[in-house]
Amino acid sequence: MTKEKKPSRMPVSEKRRSAALASAVGGGFTNTTSQPSASSASPALRSAAAATQRTSSPAPDSDSALIAPPPRAQLGASNTNTSEDEAIPSKDREHATPSPAPSGTSPSTAATAALLRDKDQRIADLERELSHSTTEFARLLDSLSQKESDSAGYWQAKHEHAASHLADADEELRALRAEAEVRDAQNADLASVAEALADRLSEREREAAELRTQVRGLKEFVSTSTRTDGQTATSDEVFGDGMARLGNALQNWVIVNFRKAKLDIQKPDDSTRQELERLVPMYQDLAKVHLLQTLVSRILVDMIFNAYFVGLSPEQTQLFGQMEATLSSLGSEESVNQWRSTTLTLLRREVEPTWQIETDEAVSAVTDRINHLLGSITDAQGSEARDNALRAQVLGAIDLARLLRVQRAVFAVYMPEVLPHQQTLFDPATMEDVGGEEDEDALARREISCVTLPGIVKHGDESGGRLHYRNVIAKARVLCSPE
Repeated sequence: MTKEKKPSRMPVSEKRRSAALASAVGGGFTNTTSQPSASSASPALRSAAAATQRTSSPAPDSDSALIAPPPRAQLGASNTNTSEDEAIPSKDREHATPSPAPSGTSPSTAATAALLRDKDQRIADLERELSHSTTEFARLLDSLSQKESDSAGYWQAKHEHAASHLADADEELRALRAEAEVRDAQNADLASVAEALADRLSEREREAAELRTQVRGLKEFVSTSTRTDGQTATSDEVFGDGMARLGNALQNWVIVNFRKAKLDIQKPDDSTRQELERLVPMYQDLAKVHLLQTLVSRILVDMIFNAYFVGLSPEQTQLFGQMEATLSSLGSEESVNQWRSTTLTLLRREVEPTWQIETDEAVSAVTDRINHLLGSITDAQGSEARDNALRAQVLGAIDLARLLRVQRAVFAVYMPEVLPHQQTLFDPATMEDVGGEEDEDALARREISCVTLPGIVKHGDESGGRLHYRNVIAKARVLCSPE
């Protein structure tokens, strides 16, 4: 790109060119460019300048003879320390530059031409470099634009995909929330229905329990009322359940009231120690809970289950015993059992309601004896609640004992006695271990340490005969000694 010439600079160029030529002719050549000074110029250069002055007469229209350097050349002039003429416009330089000399041109003209060619070459190189740089810049710009476009498209697609996924997730979340609300409502309805059903079930269970109790009472009433001789016939399961309930109640009573009590077997006096040795000969080797249960069970057996019929006075008991012995010598065992059952049933129905005093005296005697023995070997303090609970268990034992005595069959409450000088082995047919051992074969070879609850054995049938028949109604609860 050629820079436009400024008219104001034309006279300055002409003056400088004329001055240079005049100086060269007069021997005082002065170069205003970056060439060597006049003092150091050689005669050959001065001759060349004179020849140039003589032969060079540039025409006014010779401005187009040379191509003007681009503006970049002007910028490069200051960096390369070129001559002052390089800053002159191309038209002025053409006027200042001599025309190519003929074959006889001096060396200075050739040097100037070489310098111009070098400058033109440098300009061409710079233009090529500029063109290359421009092309590379355009290519890089296009590449960057393409990458930016691709990146923008990629992230736009990612954003659209994420937005779509988020919208789907939000829609699914709303659907799930709606479904959860529906499920919560259904669960609330089901909970209310379940609560109503549970209430109805509890009510039905209470009604069923009441009906079972009524049916049991009706069965007993029918069984008693339909017999021609008025005898009471009770199933064996009633006796087994009654003894099991009594054993569980006594165990709970001992645990609740003596759990924190300390056992001291050296505490009782001589008479109490003798009674302990008679009831539980091995009491020194037993743990507290098992010892207390054994003592209570042994007292119940002695004072209630071994009595002829609880409530009779000693004189009445003696008379009934003599009568039964007399009948046994005159009749069969079946007849004697029928007489006993009939007589005691009559007493139970008609006279028992009037025996409240005798019954209370028997209960008091049993509870006093139990409290005395347990208090002599423990530091537990007595209480009214403990005595009331014990009285309830004693009354239950009295009812069970009376029910057993009015049966035609002979029901015996047995409690094996454990003595220190003899072995009492475990009998799987009549005993059950409370120590948790399940292998009866292994238990059969072991001794028992104590009996915590008596068992019941039935002899004979419902008519009182066939006494050789033997049936274990309830097994005695025993504790086997460790191997």
